[in-house]
Amino acid sequence: MFLYWPVVFLISRVTQELIPINYDKHRMSNIITRFIHGLGCSYYLLPALKNQEILMLDVNSINIPSDIQFVLTRSANFFIWDTISLLLSSEENKLMFSLHHLICSLCISYSLYFEINWYFVSVALFIGELTNPITQISDLCLLFNYYNIRIEKFYFASMLLIRGIISPCLIIMTNYNLLFLYGIYGSEILYNRSLLLNYFTLISITAPSIDWLNNKYGEIIDEIKNN
Repeated sequence: MFLYWPVVFLISRVTQELIPINYDKHRMSNIITRFIHGLGCSYYLLPALKNQEILMLDVNSINIPSDIQFVLTRSANFFIWDTISLLLSSEENKLMFSLHHLICSLCISYSLYFEINWYFVSVALFIGELTNPITQISDLCLLFNYYNIRIEKFYFASMLLIRGIISPCLIIMTNYNLLFLYGIYGSEILYNRSLLLNYFTLISITAPSIDWLNNKYGEIIDEIKNN
């Protein structure tokens, strides 16, 4: 499964050599690979999650269904590959995104290996990747120095909904669930590494997103004023 992403990247990279235009083809290959990953998460996870009768915050340790196991394995491998590709690229903030990818891969891999709390991880992955296609479209515009205010407004609104509203709600729900379980099990709940890993992963992803939203809002306002 891991080799799937390098192959996708290489096919994209080699194909672009046939295009007689000078641009960053490594970055373009990253954009295409990420777009395929994000779109695939939505395509595979939506029907798979609908078939599960599990509450999102349940501490579940039942066997992972094969279709969800496929998506989680696919994503864990993607985050590892994209980290490698990022470090070889000239993209901005690549160290921050590499750290983000490694955290996500660790969280998913832990859930896969121990088959615990995989439903929560799957839902979080689905929500987090919903904005991926528009992110790649925005990056594509940036690659070719094309700024479209409508695309950026839609991008900002999508991220505001997902990362600025839904993600903080997930953190609040998880925090409440931890306090609830603490009331039942006492300090034993602190030894549930999966719950704590998921909780701190959400925080580590959401916090930079809030900062990004603030910067993006300022960028859009400046663009509107200048035009």
